[in-house]
Formats: sequence, C-alpha cells, structure tokens
Amino acid sequence: MIGGSYYHRPQGTATQWLGYNPKLVIHCITAMVSPEIVRTVYASWLASRQAVFTVLDSHFDAGRAFQALVALRQGHSARPNARLRYLAVTEVSELSLPWAVLNGKQVPGLHFMNWPEFNVELHLWVGNTKAALQEFQGSFDAVLEPDAHRQYGRRMVRQPLAMHQTESVAVVGAGIAGSSVALALCQRGVQVHLYDQGNGPATGASGNWVGAFHPHITRGDSPLSRLSRLGFEHTVQALNTLTEQGFLQKDEDWATPGHLQTVPVDEAERTRETLLQLAFPESLVRWAEPNSLLPTPLGGLYFPQGGWVKPARWVHANLQACGSLLTTHYNTPVHDLTDLREQHDAVVVCSAEKSIVLAPIEGAKVGVVKGQISKLQAAVQPSVVLSGESYAIAPPRENWLVLGATYERPVLDLNSTPEADELNVARFRAAFPDWQLGNLIDHRCAVRAVWHDRLPAIGPVPNMPGVFMSTGFASRGLLWAALGGWLVADHCLGQPLESKLLGKITPRGARA
Repeated sequence: MIGGSYYHRPQGTATQWLGYNPKLVIHCITAMVSPEIVRTVYASWLASRQAVFTVLDSHFDAGRAFQALVALRQGHSARPNARLRYLAVTEVSELSLPWAVLNGKQVPGLHFMNWPEFNVELHLWVGNTKAALQEFQGSFDAVLEPDAHRQYGRRMVRQPLAMHQTESVAVVGAGIAGSSVALALCQRGVQVHLYDQGNGPATGASGNWVGAFHPHITRGDSPLSRLSRLGFEHTVQALNTLTEQGFLQKDEDWATPGHLQTVPVDEAERTRETLLQLAFPESLVRWAEPNSLLPTPLGGLYFPQGGWVKPARWVHANLQACGSLLTTHYNTPVHDLTDLREQHDAVVVCSAEKSIVLAPIEGAKVGVVKGQISKLQAAVQPSVVLSGESYAIAPPRENWLVLGATYERPVLDLNSTPEADELNVARFRAAFPDWQLGNLIDHRCAVRAVWHDRLPAIGPVPNMPGVFMSTGFASRGLLWAALGGWLVADHCLGQPLESKLLGKITPRGARA
C-alpha cells in the first residue's frame, strides 16, 4: 500500500510549539511516497523564487521519491528558478541506484551527486538518522518524514532564508581554485570578474604538467579523510561534466586508472589493521600485496578509482565553460580588497599563500612549502598512478613520466635545482628499485599553502562581510577545488549547505 498526506502547517498551537513554519511538510504514512506527494513537491519547487529549494528525505532507501522528482523534471521543459537541493538519509549501505557512482556498498557519511542540466543536486547521508540530523543543520522547504513534528522540532526546521541578490563577484586567483569558484558562480547566473597577476591562467602550481587525486585514509576516519572522499566525488563529477560538454577529453586530459600508495615496510601491518577496522568496500580501497600490481617490494593502499588530471587543462576548461558571464583581468595584481569590495557584491580570494595577506584572519597559521617536480622520458609507463615515497604519473598518450614532489622549507626562492631532481629519482627508486627511468627532460617549482591543521579554508572570512576564501589546499588541490567552488558559490548567494562536516573547513584561526 502506498499512502501519505500533504499539508501546509497552519498557524496555531502546534506551530508555536515547533518554532517553525516551513512551506511544506510531507507526512508519510509508510516509507513509500505517493505520486501525488511527489507532484506537490515538484510544483512547489517549480514555483519557488528562492535560489535553492531544499527537500529533506529521511527515508531515502532506493531513492524512489528522488527518482520521481527528477523524472518530472526531465518530462517538463520549464526550468525551475530554484536549484533542488535534496538531502537524503539512508541506513542501507548496499545501494542499487541508476547512478554509477553510488552503486554498490557505500562508505558511511556524506556523498554528493550533481545534475547541472536539471538544476538538481543530491546530498546523501549513509548512516543512522540521528547522525544525519546532526549533519544537516539548515532549513528545509519540504520534508519527507513519517513523524516530522517529533523528529525535528525547534532546531531542525525553520523558515528558509531569503535569497541574496548577488549579481557580480570578483575572484582573485586564476588557478584551479579560482577557476572552479568562477565556474560554480557562472553556473548560478552570476557575473564573475577574475583577477590574476599572471599573463594568463594557471601560472602557479596549477600549471604543473599533471597531478594525482584519490581519497585519503586515516585510522580513525578523521574529518580530513571524510572530506577527502566528498572532495573526490566533486572532482570526478566536475571532470565528467566538462568532458560531456566537450571542454575536456578523458584519457587525454584526465583519467581514473587507479592509484597505488606504497607503504613503508614498518607501517604495513598497522595500515592493514586500519583497513580491517574501517571495513571500507574494495571499490574504494583495498590492500595491495608487494609485486601484485607493479614490481615493488612494498605493499600499499590501492584506490581503484584514483586518477590523474592535467591541472592547466582543467583550469582552461573551467574558464571556457563559464561562457559570457566571465570577464578576465590578467596582469592585474591585487594588493588590497577595498576597491573590489566596493565594485562587486562579493569577493573570493583564491590566491594560495597570498590569500591570508589579502584577507587576514586572527590566529590563522599558514605555512608555505616549495615543491619541485621532475619530468623524465618514460622508458616504461606505470599502468596506475603511484605515490607513497614519491608520486609518479605517466599519462598513457604522452612519452614522459613526472616524479615528485619535494617538500622544501623554508622557501627562499622558486629556482629548480639538480639536487631536488636527484631526490625525486632516489625516492622513487626506493619503492621501485628495478624500474627503468629515462633521461631528465624538464623540472618545475611551485609553492603550496598549508593551513595549520592541513585542512583547506573554504567559506566566509571572519569579520570581513562579503569576502570569502577557497585556499589552503596543500598538496591536495585537485581534491578540494571543485568542492570549494560549489561551496563558496552557495555562500556568495546566501544559501550554503549547513553541514557539520563542512563547517570544519570554514576559514579559521588555530586553537590556542
């Protein structure tokens, strides 16, 4: 039996007790949602004049209500003004959904899917409902919940925020962080002015020939690890979308052949114990015995979906996808935000180590690390991305291999040195002693900005209204860029996802 009822909660005693007056509350008698209820939610979404229309579904299961909403969107030519933000909760870890990235066993925690062509995004929490209600802390326009008035009460459901009128945003920095912010804003219809001191985009670390991305694993599944999985999903979906739009070519500009992170012999046993404790599906990570994937005496973590991307190509693709809403200002160093704050509705600082200079934060501790990468002729190309003692990446359609990167402190200059090349080669040979390497072709240096806790800084800058950041990526810029772009764009529009996990990367000072 499929049942349910829809009601707009009237003013009165119950409303006063709950402390909210949401536009819609869907009270389901069973876990199934009737087509009438789905059509009601769709009509309310279509009629919404907000930037974001948020639905909470605490009984996602196989996602029937969500699939029905998307089907209605596909069947109607009218594009909703509001973006549908669907917050979903399921305690079922083994999912079978019509979206490949979410099929199979899922890791507990937050997952993300985006359909920009439908103006729809799904935020899926895998785990118990209590934890999900602590994670999703914002306001909802519609609730699919068997006992909504009992579950949410005063804290969880409240009047949605009014839409911010943001028409023009200045973005400082034309690397992977800034270009991702620019694209996310342009996708929401915002005019973006992009400023950079270089004579074009991707002149800093984003100009590296190639870089790697994969989730991060820690014994206690730290916030860094949970955020890295979320960032990984954002990255893969962003690259796929740009590929579908014709701005990137898979296997030429990026690919996901898998990633092997070798582990020193004295850490192997503890790492294997960590994998057993976490019990993650092998589709995310598994242990690789020595010599099982490649000739190495070291075991390691194998990420089947790990990949590589040419960062400069990603930056150019982001900027191309922005279309006419983007205006670029190269050869334009920014030393102060005063003028930009007066000229635009918001300013986003994405200039790596210079971000904290333009937008100071009390107590913030940001370090700078120099890294040199070495490009060699590829005598033999590894079939997967390698990291551990040293990373090695060889796009299959190229005749070169990139090794690196060094970690050099203090940063005295950005000059390349033979010693750094030798160190990159030596570290690689420690893991792959029999691997044949070609001659050195080139080398390149850049710096990384590292926040005190090694997490990125993404969101509003304290005590500077209208100023935001997407920076502090350290050596994981390819994991944080797409997530940062999406998150900052929502902040600029006054409609951020109020998430407990995402709150950990808000720009911040170090704890005393």
